[in-house]
Amino acid sequence: MNSASIQSNRETVYFIISLAFSIFVYVLAIVSIVGIAIAIPIFVMLLFANALMLGSIRGNGVRIHEKQFPDVYESVQALSKEMGLKKVPDVFVIQSEGALNAFATRFFGRNMVVLYSEVFELAREQGQDELNFVIAHELAHVKRRHVWKNILLMPAGFIPFLSSAYSRSCEYTCDRHAAYTIQNAAAAKRALTLLGIGKKMYTEVNEEAYREQISSESNSFVWLSEVLSSHPNLPKRIQAIQQFENSSTPVYTPNHGKIALSASLLFAAAIGVYFLTIAIFAGGTMVYSQFMPESFTESLYSDDFTIEGQTPLMTAVSNGDLAEVEQLIAGGADVNEKDSEGADALMHAIYTGDTAIISYLLEAGADVNTVDDYSTGLGAAVLYGEYESAKLLLEKGADPTLAGPDGMSAMDFMGTTSETEFITLVQSGAY
Repeated sequence: MNSASIQSNRETVYFIISLAFSIFVYVLAIVSIVGIAIAIPIFVMLLFANALMLGSIRGNGVRIHEKQFPDVYESVQALSKEMGLKKVPDVFVIQSEGALNAFATRFFGRNMVVLYSEVFELAREQGQDELNFVIAHELAHVKRRHVWKNILLMPAGFIPFLSSAYSRSCEYTCDRHAAYTIQNAAAAKRALTLLGIGKKMYTEVNEEAYREQISSESNSFVWLSEVLSSHPNLPKRIQAIQQFENSSTPVYTPNHGKIALSASLLFAAAIGVYFLTIAIFAGGTMVYSQFMPESFTESLYSDDFTIEGQTPLMTAVSNGDLAEVEQLIAGGADVNEKDSEGADALMHAIYTGDTAIISYLLEAGADVNTVDDYSTGLGAAVLYGEYESAKLLLEKGADPTLAGPDGMSAMDFMGTTSETEFITLVQSGAY
C-alpha cells in the first residue's frame, strides 16, 4: 500500500468544481439583499437542526473514554496519533436498531465520531481490526477536513449529481487512508463486506464473487442508484482497497453497454407509455362522444345548465342580465317563485354576488329573509364571503339570527354571539 495513492484522483477535481460554483453563489448572495435574506435563515435552520441531532447523541449516546470501553478508547487514541490528528475527536456509540453505519461531524467546534451500536459490537465479537478500520475511516474524514468542506460546498448541492460524486470520491479516499493506517487490507475489505450482509455472516462471503457483481449487476437502475448516492457501491469500495493493496486478483468493471442498453429501453418505454396514455385518452373521448346520448353530453358541457324548476327570471339573474331581469319582472314574473332546491331569484343573485340585481329584486318585493334547502340568504352571503351582499341584506332588514334548514344562522357562520358583533364584522369584512 502506497501512501502517495491514498487520495482519490477525482476528489480534487470535484472539489475545485464544487468550490468554484459555491463561491459564485456566495458572491451572488453577498451582493444581493434578497439572497442574503434567503441564505442566512436557511443556513441558521440547518445548523440548528444539526445541533439538535448532535445534542441528542451527546445526551443519550455512550461516550468512549478511559472508564468507558477503555480498550476501544486506547485504539482511538493510537489511530488518531498515527493519522497525525492534533486533537482526538470525541467518540460516541448510539443504538442503531440494526443499521450498520458510522459518521464524522462537528459540534460547536469539537470533532465527533459517531459509531452505530451494530458496528461497535464487532469489538466484542473478535472483529477489532474491522472496528479499527471503521473508526480510522471516520478519523480520515476529520483529518482531511471533509466535514468543513461539505459545509463550505453546500451550494454545490444544487448541481445535479456533483455533490454526490464529490462525496463518493471522499469515501474512496477515506477507505484507503483507513486501510493504510491499520495496515490490514483484508480487515478493511471485511469491514466493508459486513455493511452489506451484517456482522454475523460477513466472514463467510466469497469476496471475489461479491466483487464480480460490479460487472454482473450492471443496469440503468443500479447505475442511477449509485450516482444519486453519497457512497459508492460496496463491491466497488472493496475492489478499490484490493487495487490499493496492489493485488493481482481480477479487476471487474461495470458493463457500460448493458447500462446504456437498459437506459435506452427504459427511456423508450417511458415515451411509449406517454403516447399510449394520450392514445387511450383520445380514444376514450371519441367512444364517449359516439355512444353517450347527445342530450346528456350537451347537459354536461352546456353553459345553459339549469336546475329543475328554474324560471327564466332565475336564469337571467344567474347570467347577471339586469335588463332581462327588469323586463321579466315588468312582465309579471313572480320574484318569490322557487326552484326544486327551494331557491328563489334573490337566492340565485346572492350565490352570484351581484349586488345590483340583489338591490333591484329587494325593491321588487323579494323576501329579504329568503331560505333555500340549504341555508338562509344572509347565511349564504357570509359563508361565501359576499360581504357587500350581506351588508345590503342587513340594510334591508335581514335577520342574522334566523336559522336555515342546516340549523345554522348567519351569526353561527361568522362565529359571533351578538348581532352588534356580527354587523361590525360584516361591515369591516374581517371574517
